[in-house]
Amino acid sequence: MAVKTRIKDYLDLFRFSLGILCCVAVLVAAFIVYALKGDGTNFIDFFFKNGVLEWPGIVLGLIAAFLLASAIEAINDVYDVETDIANKRFDRPIARGAFTREYVRNLAAIFFLITVMIAVFLMIVYPKITVGLLLFTLFCVLVGFGYNYIKSTGFIGNMWVSIGYAAPLFLGFFLMNPQRELTILNCALMLAATFLLATGREIVKDIQDYEGDLESDLNSLAVKIGPQKASFVAIWFFVSAVICIALAGIFIYQNLIFWLFLIALIIILGMTSVTIITEPPASGGQKARKYTRWSLWWALAAFFFGVFFIPKLE
Repeated sequence: MAVKTRIKDYLDLFRFSLGILCCVAVLVAAFIVYALKGDGTNFIDFFFKNGVLEWPGIVLGLIAAFLLASAIEAINDVYDVETDIANKRFDRPIARGAFTREYVRNLAAIFFLITVMIAVFLMIVYPKITVGLLLFTLFCVLVGFGYNYIKSTGFIGNMWVSIGYAAPLFLGFFLMNPQRELTILNCALMLAATFLLATGREIVKDIQDYEGDLESDLNSLAVKIGPQKASFVAIWFFVSAVICIALAGIFIYQNLIFWLFLIALIIILGMTSVTIITEPPASGGQKARKYTRWSLWWALAAFFFGVFFIPKLE
């Protein structure tokens, strides 16, 4: 029983499901660049023979993405422990006493270091990987550690965290070195949509934590303008994300499969919007938070499955 509890502590600390999402995002982003280059839509060929990386390089990229996401989540918990305790967020292992701050901080630093070492290794072994990959990795490390200094800004802190959600897509794009204008446009729309969805999700999380943040005098958007107005700001970000994805559907994907996934995403975001507007902040925010996690998966699925049916690739 103690072993199971300890495993759960680590899974909670590193947000295992989010780490898996990050790995999937890296693969999806890299595969989409591969497909839009006109190399086909055979995922097996992409993984083992894509002209940029062989499979060991992709595996290392996935490990780097997982470690990077895990480290960012862990270091954020280190900085947010007082807030988590105030909001009774005992799903966070540091807040419930499972780990010490110092231990988690050191573990996150090791993960960051391994990630940087992987980026350097990929640059040395694969000539087509540019120095941009290393600079991007260092920037993500800065995002993780810099959160401690920017979280008190509230809304700016929300956007800062959202960069971490878009980071795996950046990594996938860097690994495949996109060059065509169509590919770059698609990458930009994917990044924008992910960033906007993530920012809306961060605002929803603030709505859920409204009462504890208010008691702790924290400067979240929900505390600053009220949960109702914050809900409409979150909805604005959701609508903006849908517009970005729709633009990709109009100019690039142009197929029914893509639009079906987008419709499903709109339904999920509609449920999220109704929930945060009509229900109390704590309960409504908790439900909406789960919905927004699914919205990230559906957005990613639209781009991934849609690429198999792009008319220009047939």
